[in-house]
Amino acid sequence: MALFFVSCPLGFEEDLAHELKTFWFEMLDLDGQPTRHNFPEFEKVDGGLELDVPEHLGYQINFFTKIASRVLIRIAKFESRYFDQFERELKKIDLGKWLDNQNGLKLQVKIESHRSRLNHEKNLLEAAQNVLQSQKIKASSEAGDFILFIRLEKDRVMVSLDTSGEHLHRRGYAKYRGEAPLRENLAGYVISKLSEYADLQTSLNLIDPFAGSGTLLFEAASFFWPLFDRPYAWLKFKNRPKLFQSETWVKNYKWIHRQKNLDLIAFDQDPQAIQSLLKNSEIFKKIFSLDQWSIQASVADSLNVDWGAYNLSPKTWVVTNPPYGHRLSEGSALQILQRLEAQVHLEGLIVIHPESWKFDFRRLE
Repeated sequence: MALFFVSCPLGFEEDLAHELKTFWFEMLDLDGQPTRHNFPEFEKVDGGLELDVPEHLGYQINFFTKIASRVLIRIAKFESRYFDQFERELKKIDLGKWLDNQNGLKLQVKIESHRSRLNHEKNLLEAAQNVLQSQKIKASSEAGDFILFIRLEKDRVMVSLDTSGEHLHRRGYAKYRGEAPLRENLAGYVISKLSEYADLQTSLNLIDPFAGSGTLLFEAASFFWPLFDRPYAWLKFKNRPKLFQSETWVKNYKWIHRQKNLDLIAFDQDPQAIQSLLKNSEIFKKIFSLDQWSIQASVADSLNVDWGAYNLSPKTWVVTNPPYGHRLSEGSALQILQRLEAQVHLEGLIVIHPESWKFDFRRLE
């Protein structure tokens, strides 16, 4: 068993807990079968969840979560009021259990101190670097092969090793970005809300009239699918489970199958945005081998779209993040959404918008 911290944007903790429950039994035990471990108790803290689980399950959270930012494994905790005590306790940590320092390993160290006697983060970083370098590990505050997080809170020190690598919102498909793009994990959160009202595993039309580079639509298409095609840090750990040491470990998940038919419709009046969306679509297809979705992307002002030209099913939803502010006036965005609702029989509509916006829909509440 190991203690993991799964981080997420502030305020998303309950949603993250719900998400973990939805995919828990899709993760594998060491024999390659769906896990028989019950969903664990967890502690909710600001910005994430702490849970004590078998290591092989904690690592796999990286594959399935759409909301989390990182998955950290807690490797040590101790009390420390003085620098010599801090250094002495750090020396007791055997990073060699996880990391191979024989090949010029570079470790990035990140330190935060809150309400502790040891509050000079620069000095703490130097002390940590000295300890690690004595163990022949190259450590600095710059990007490296792995990340070590050291957090001091009221003279208590928690040391954690990152298992994710790049921030989890970087799915890999959004290579081409527009202005003020929505982070993928925030888009994943929006789609999780959509899934509470719409059945994403049946045939469904999904419209984004302000699509930008397509993040919301791509998150909808991949919502139920784990992301394997990414260089997660834990896959380079010395002690990674044997199950994940072969080149064909992904095949262990062949029992995962969800059939759904999503017809995605995207509009944006910026030709560059649609071009970026189409390029991202090609990358997306390589990362997620899915054939139960399609996307139609057009350069157009959504206010002038002829919706009668589209063969929309009764199950049609709008999900969008309008480019409000200087890029689009509030009146234009409201007019577009209200016209769409009036002309298309929608099951529902999910919009990210300022609290001041007031909608006047004909059918939707």
